[in-house]
Amino acid sequence: AEAPKKEQEAAKVAEVDPWEAAEAAAAAQEAEAPKKEKEAAKVPEVTPKENDPAPKAQAEAPVQETNKPKPKAQEAKEEDPSAEGNEDDVKYLAAFTGLNTFFVATALKARKEKQTLEEELQDISGMDNKVYAQKASSLSRATDISDTFQQLQDIIKQTKEAEKMGAEAEDEDIAEMAREEARELRAQTQEVRSKMQLSMLPTDDRDTSKGVLVEIRAGVGGNEACLWAEDLVEMYKKYCGLEGFTCEVISQSSRDGTDGGFQEATLQVRGEGVWSKLKFESGVHRVQRVPATEKAGRVHTSTATVALMPEVEERTSDPINADSVLKDIEFTFCRAQGKGGQNVNKVETACHAKHRPSGIWVFAQEERSQLMNKGVAIKRIVTKLRMIRDQAEQAEESELRSGQLGSGGRSEKIRTYAFKENRVSDHRIQQNFPLGTFLSGVLSEAVTMNALQEQQELLSRLEEELA
Repeated sequence: AEAPKKEQEAAKVAEVDPWEAAEAAAAAQEAEAPKKEKEAAKVPEVTPKENDPAPKAQAEAPVQETNKPKPKAQEAKEEDPSAEGNEDDVKYLAAFTGLNTFFVATALKARKEKQTLEEELQDISGMDNKVYAQKASSLSRATDISDTFQQLQDIIKQTKEAEKMGAEAEDEDIAEMAREEARELRAQTQEVRSKMQLSMLPTDDRDTSKGVLVEIRAGVGGNEACLWAEDLVEMYKKYCGLEGFTCEVISQSSRDGTDGGFQEATLQVRGEGVWSKLKFESGVHRVQRVPATEKAGRVHTSTATVALMPEVEERTSDPINADSVLKDIEFTFCRAQGKGGQNVNKVETACHAKHRPSGIWVFAQEERSQLMNKGVAIKRIVTKLRMIRDQAEQAEESELRSGQLGSGGRSEKIRTYAFKENRVSDHRIQQNFPLGTFLSGVLSEAVTMNALQEQQELLSRLEEELA
């Protein structure tokens, strides 16, 4: 009777699928796993002993917030020390570099401006050419100031490291090499510091002008002064040729009763950096020589005056522009002289223009049509009126005399050309130059020395204002 029962039970076991059994076992293990984790996570409570400060201190300890974000103001301050209100960084860098806080703040501002301009100039597809030129010029200046400031910081850091090595090195040869390097770096630091200060001097907007009008007029000395004015015209034409500028005599006039020479002559000079190369020529040029008409061999002193006017681009926002002065200009036309073929002899293309309120008059004949010469004349009158206005403003601000030329007297001179001594004396820089070399157009040395003196004067004036 028991045998059939055992056979039935064995048959039931055989009917169970082994895969189903394995899945059931796995499900049972998964159900028990969370219970074990919860039991393992439980920490037995420890009853603190009396007078034991450790649990209390642990309870009062602040929770460390490792992933707490920093405030935006703090991030900006760490990323850019020129952030607004960060005066401590400016003072620290001023003490570190030995510069005035004004120079440090300007350098940090230039660093920020450089980043902004670089982002703006990444896409210039819809940018106007004039705007692009202005931004590119500003970027160049900001980059120069920023890079020089960074170079100064790097050199000072290297100097401190070399000084430390020279003081701590046990080997005397290594210590001496470190001290020598520190001395060289200190000298280099002074050069870079001076370079940075000069780069921060205020810029002259006229330096961007690509055209300059040079007016040369005979001063004191009669016929000899006219001849001297003509000699200056030739000297500047040679100088412009050596510098790669284009120079053209656009107008000239002679004094009645004189044998040659110019009573007045106007040169049009064009080229890159032309204003910076010629701006030191404005003033009275005195000559001491024996005139060709002097039979007794006596030395005469004569003068000629030189004035410069940059050809600025037309700005409608400026109150002095072509539209505003046109109603006050009186025009007369005549036939031009010189090259031009039959058109010059048959058509009145040359233009005389007089600005009635100021009495300024100009003459234009270089173009082939009357309309174009009229436009040139208007532009020259606008240039002269702006020059007069700018001179008056500069004189009021810097307490200088209002005129660029003065009276043209012998005492108001910037240079003296002494033919007997074969010498040119520049009275502003107290230097002498060979006369023959100077008259042949080699003025570059005098121009460079005047530029350096101007930079030092501007720097001294700025330091006095900051003191």
